[in-house]
Amino acid sequence: MSTESRDPLYALNNISGVLPSGQLCLVLGSNDESKSTLLRALSGRLSEQDKQAGTIALNGLPMIESYQGWKRLCPYVSPSDQDHAPVLTVRETFEFARRCTASDDTPNQVIEQDVNELLVSLGLDHVADTVVGDENLRGISGGQKRRVTVGEMILDKNCKYVCLENITDGLSSTDSVKLIQDLANVSFICVLFIGHVGV
Repeated sequence: MSTESRDPLYALNNISGVLPSGQLCLVLGSNDESKSTLLRALSGRLSEQDKQAGTIALNGLPMIESYQGWKRLCPYVSPSDQDHAPVLTVRETFEFARRCTASDDTPNQVIEQDVNELLVSLGLDHVADTVVGDENLRGISGGQKRRVTVGEMILDKNCKYVCLENITDGLSSTDSVKLIQDLANVSFICVLFIGHVGV
C-alpha cells in the first residue's frame, strides 16, 4: 500500500506540556513508543516525511521552518560517541567546540574560562589532558566520553536547551547516576533526557 492511499500514522498525538527553565526532564518508555520522534520534534530535526501540526515554542518563540536558528538553540545529542577526534584531549575537544560557536571578538580568556568551568561541572577536570581515544587509541572511559559528548553540545552560548537520546546506554549504573547528577548541576538550560528501563 502506498503512503498516499493509507490512513495517516500518528507517532505522537494529542501531546501538550510545558517544561520550566532550569529543569531536568526524563522521558522513559519502551523502544516502540516514539521517544526519538518526540526529541526530534522538540529539537527541530524531523525528517521530510514527518508532518508536524500544532506549535512548539521556546519562551513564546514558535519553531517554524523558516527559522534556521532553532537547531542552534537546541542541540541534539545522539546515542553515539564515535564522532570525536580520538587524538585530541578532552580540553582540546571542548576548546575546539567553544571556538566554533564563539564570535570573532570573544577573548581567549573567556573561552578558556568557559572550558575550565565545564570541565569541573562535568567532573572531567582530572582527565582534561587525556586523549579522548577510540578502539585503536586508549583514552578516557566510556562514561567520561558520554560527558564529553554532552559538554560539546552545551558549550554554545546560544544553546537554550538540549535533547539527549539514550544518554546512559552502555554505561554502568554508577556512571549513569554520575552523568545525570552532572547534568543536573549544569542545567542552567532545560535538559531533556531519554532512555529506557531495563529489568
